[in-house]
Amino acid sequence: MSEELTERGQWIASHIIPLESQVRGWLRRFLPRDLEVDDVIQEAYAILSGLTDVSRIGNPRAYFYQVVKSLISEHFRRAASSGAAFDVKSVAEPQEGLTPERILSGRQELDRLYRAITRLGEPARTIFIMRKIDNLPQKVIADRLRVSENIVENHVARGLRVILQQFAREDGSNQDDGAIPMKKGKAGPSNA
Repeated sequence: MSEELTERGQWIASHIIPLESQVRGWLRRFLPRDLEVDDVIQEAYAILSGLTDVSRIGNPRAYFYQVVKSLISEHFRRAASSGAAFDVKSVAEPQEGLTPERILSGRQELDRLYRAITRLGEPARTIFIMRKIDNLPQKVIADRLRVSENIVENHVARGLRVILQQFAREDGSNQDDGAIPMKKGKAGPSNA
């Protein structure tokens, strides 16, 4: 047990700790306002410390970022279920050449997207987050929620339609501009 702990500790010390300042910088630029960088880093270390086997992790950098993104995703799910605000796709790989203006603009667009997602009804919101944010395959979502893949596909399409319509309204353009047409015989978008 202590040998396993030492191996894991050495792996964290040699592979993760050197990445911490880079991850912290990335989090400072993209983290939702209601999360603290220190909290995310601490939680990520707790998860990494709890791993039973680190020998199969081929890319520690990618793994560390994935743990951090998963923590933020979990925050999104909790926030969405409680109706609180969160940023969405800010959990991408860090990009070079970002200016403060681009970061601010991106944050504003993410806030806008978040507000639109939180307006989706259930189960559309959960399905949309699982498919578009967590990037889970349709079949996996259907299996987890015990619904058909067709239902998953319909909720994602309706959710996207509602979000696009919300953006069109906010932009002051025609509500139907850019909206995905409904299938014939279907009523207009419900609560998605």
